[in-house]
Amino acid sequence: MAPDLVASPPATAPPPRRRRVGNAWPLIVLFPMLPVWWVLGVSGFVLSACAVVLLGALLLRRRLLVPRGFGLYLVFLLWCAFSATKLASARQAFSAGYRGSLYLGAGLLFLYILNASRDELPPDRIVRIMASFFVLTVIGGVIGMIVPNISFTTVARGLVPPSVLADQFVADLVSASTSSGRAFAAYPIYRPKAPFIYANEWGAAYAMSLPFALCAIAKARTKASRDALLIVALISVFPLVFSLNRGAWLSAAAGVLYATIRLARDRNGQLLRVVAVGSMILGVLFFVTPLGEIVMTRLHNGYGDAHRAELYSESITLVRASPVLGYGAPVLIEGNLSAGTHGQLWTILVSQGLPGLLAFTGWLLWALWRASRRLPPGHPGDPVVRFWCEVTIFVALIQMPYYDLLPWGLSIAMVAAAVAWREDLAFVRLAPSATG
Repeated sequence: MAPDLVASPPATAPPPRRRRVGNAWPLIVLFPMLPVWWVLGVSGFVLSACAVVLLGALLLRRRLLVPRGFGLYLVFLLWCAFSATKLASARQAFSAGYRGSLYLGAGLLFLYILNASRDELPPDRIVRIMASFFVLTVIGGVIGMIVPNISFTTVARGLVPPSVLADQFVADLVSASTSSGRAFAAYPIYRPKAPFIYANEWGAAYAMSLPFALCAIAKARTKASRDALLIVALISVFPLVFSLNRGAWLSAAAGVLYATIRLARDRNGQLLRVVAVGSMILGVLFFVTPLGEIVMTRLHNGYGDAHRAELYSESITLVRASPVLGYGAPVLIEGNLSAGTHGQLWTILVSQGLPGLLAFTGWLLWALWRASRRLPPGHPGDPVVRFWCEVTIFVALIQMPYYDLLPWGLSIAMVAAAVAWREDLAFVRLAPSATG
């Protein structure tokens, strides 16, 4: 799968703004428009729907860049098809088809962003769009804190037959509420999840989009926009703590620590000072507000640990019985409880077996390595954007054992991988699309 490239022509004036917005449509539809899809009850299906349009847009291109490393992800998609031969029920078939459409959509999103011209879809614009997704996530979290436990009937839920809604997985996909149930009797805390389906999904999206927000702060054009993002980042600590998402705490902290180590190695004193000041502010907040007490209470009360341990144990038992092809989808073990639904690692292990996990993880590791490569002096690629894309991919890997990356985590990681890869190839220009 050698890339098809053509020599870059002389620099020309940037295309009109209308064209740039047009090329950004998948990002705008998927990320800033999420609240619209959430209210309608179709947020879980948007990536699947976009996959059809993305495929058409890619087929219309005269030449298509498909990097060799992407072959690992293609192998994973192929293994998903092979593992489908092990499906044993209609419920599993729906689950496999749904997840498969998301895997396909995320892969097509990667190819679309990678093949979009940097003039038509600049990296700074992508960063701003993804940072706006972080802002919307924070706003949703604040709403979940202030107006908790509010649910409403979405358009999609009203259209689905009651017999289908009896399946909790389907019911969750078409439902909307600002928060999940009350976690501790001692605290009036309802875990925020708007505008997502699950509280854990909110936490995963927060940690995955945080590096893009930090990148937007570093590249802000004006002091006002930088200060506004800094204020949002500071406010975000409150819904993050109230979410009681230990996985979000871990992955966000791991991402910041990873970024700090990398910045220290590159001797980037300015950004290191920003990280140090931010850490001091967080420390003060934990001491002078109830946040620290809430964190300690959550750390000492793992109310979902036994449940997760049971699912992990069942997953290991299932994998031992079918380590190569898996079962095509998570396996129902009792009631609405399915093994292989509490972390992307376990989902793939149960659904696609060890080969599927190796291909999927290998792709993310390849993308991380590619994003971490230093650009030579004078290279036109943006090292700041590439750095924060690298951090994003690292966070995705950290989340795999305990968070499902579908649909938002994998989509964000694919955007990061595509942008980092495209900046690495900034000295060339892809051949124009058939419609361009």
